Amino acid sequence: MIKVLIIEDHAVVRMGMTLVIREIFPEAEIFEAESFNAGLHIIQELSINLVVLDIHVPGGQDVRMIESIKATRPEIKVLVFSGLPEQKYALKYVQAGADGFLSKRSNPELYGKALAAVVNDEKYLSEDLKGQLVMQLPQNYTKIKKRKWTSLTDRELEISRLLIQGMWTKEIATHLQLKLSTISTFKKKIFQKCGITSTVELSKIIDDIALDHD
Repeated sequence: MIKVLIIEDHAVVRMGMTLVIREIFPEAEIFEAESFNAGLHIIQELSINLVVLDIHVPGGQDVRMIESIKATRPEIKVLVFSGLPEQKYALKYVQAGADGFLSKRSNPELYGKALAAVVNDEKYLSEDLKGQLVMQLPQNYTKIKKRKWTSLTDRELEISRLLIQGMWTKEIATHLQLKLSTISTFKKKIFQKCGITSTVELSKIIDDIALDHD
């Protein structure tokens, strides 16, 4: 059973997010905290799987909250749920260790998609932001491609192509008849070698990496 913690100081927002979580994960056990300190206490006491975190909760310390959560329980998934401008802040929090950024201004239909993606070991960013990232990639593209550590193994190339086709890690594990943990390890190595943090970036460089590998 998945355990979800909502750290949010507005009761109405917590209620709305609870309804979404119940719809996506009917059996989920949901906990709530109105401040970061209260939330961190719950994390220390319980085996929480996912934290939905509002950056502006009482006691919050911006990116340090993410660092504190991951330091306490590295395996916890953190979805930042914020009213801050996505284009300006999303990458900041993902680079700090968050597993996704969901804007409170997003279409509510995307809430479930974000929750499911993060729980399934995927990074979540909106399609609009992904598009902006793709536009920014060419500046670093050649430099990344030329580095020796971007040479992927045959298995890494295979998994990379499945990732950019939109398959989740669980689906890839089933498809390749490998353990989920094995796919997660491969994915981490691929991202490290390519110097990237998202599947969007991977999709932009993988074809040229494959050509170099051949």
